[in-house]
Amino acid sequence: MHGLGDDRVRATFFLITYNQELYVREAIEGAFSQTYSPLEIVISDDCSTDGTFRIIEEISRGYEGPHKLVINRNPVNLGLIGHINSITTLSSGELIVYAAGDDISLPDRTKKLVECYLASERKASLIHSSVYLIDNAGNIQGSRTPEVIEHGMEIAEMALSGSLIIGATSAFTRKIEETFGPIRYHKCIEDLVMGFRSTLIGGLDSIKEPLVLYRHEAGITARSDMTQQTCDQWTKRKICDKEAYLAVLSQRIDDLKRIGNEDLLPLLQRKRFEELLTRKVWIGDYNFVKLASYSLKRGVLKEFVNSWLREKKWRFFFSLKNFMYKPDNS
Repeated sequence: MHGLGDDRVRATFFLITYNQELYVREAIEGAFSQTYSPLEIVISDDCSTDGTFRIIEEISRGYEGPHKLVINRNPVNLGLIGHINSITTLSSGELIVYAAGDDISLPDRTKKLVECYLASERKASLIHSSVYLIDNAGNIQGSRTPEVIEHGMEIAEMALSGSLIIGATSAFTRKIEETFGPIRYHKCIEDLVMGFRSTLIGGLDSIKEPLVLYRHEAGITARSDMTQQTCDQWTKRKICDKEAYLAVLSQRIDDLKRIGNEDLLPLLQRKRFEELLTRKVWIGDYNFVKLASYSLKRGVLKEFVNSWLREKKWRFFFSLKNFMYKPDNS
């Protein structure tokens, strides 16, 4: 392992925020509590419409700690992917520790990520960890360890996976963007792109220990109870999820082509076609006979039938739910 001394890693702790006024104060306190030095803390707000940026300014004015502090507010909302694409431009560190505005980083998080990075002899392009799960009130409810840490995954399995890392735990280097460029598809789930990119260049590393208090009931990853939703709301959510996964598959295909790795392309291209087919079924705008015939010609009739049956099953579930819980207006 490299020693620290003159070889000390310049690190940036990058806190990304958007409309998180209920939680951002704790997220900033987590950033300020980091024990590693030298550390640049960048708090970047994506043009929040609530009180998030006011809180950022208020806390930052009173900061007297040892770390360099940079405050950024995007003049227009870039969206999550647009904001992530700007991280390396706004950061000066060799290692960039990513943090979400509704989570809390433990004080030794940056220190342990840097130690892991040095242990890889600076070859790791992305390091991630497990998390403690907390509810909206901040109470710890357990922990979560991504499967890729717990059991490991082959690269073909990772290519198709819809769950690789917990993005809010990641730290990455500029090598990922230098190799692949910005993320092109704005419906992407960023951790599915970044995790796979780092795997392709042999730089994915991990720490099993939880380093983040992860607010799993808030943010874009939260999911409402299906019993509280209508069929149309549930279907809309399914279609949005499908479109996000399709964007990830498209980005992974682009990334493979960019580095000249064609071995996994047929696998990903077939999966993308299957997902497009499923999305069409969930949207409902199709002729059954024509789509079944087309699926047969492409060799994915089984996938089409399974998607069709699954969609009918959920529609039946919501019809049954509405019948059983029909309000008594008598």
